Amino acid sequence: MAKILLVEDDKTIALGLEYSLAQEGFDVTICYDAASAMEKISASDFDLALLDIALPDGNGFDICKKLKMRKDIPVIF
Repeated sequence: MAKILLVEDDKTIALGLEYSLAQEGFDVTICYDAASAMEKISASDFDLALLDIALPDGNGFDICKKLKMRKDIPVIF
């Protein structure tokens, strides 16, 4: 099962995406801010990242840099 990191500060959008992806068999980890995303990246490996660009405490580009330093995975903004 592919593991997806979903970083989205709008909870309605995040929960809708999580539901749709889970229905297709993906294991989805949701983070609502950059700080929690950075923690999850350090603790787990992902196969794909779906990142929001504008977050309350940072941006998706910084998260992408950290992901790419760990592992070269696909990223969708």
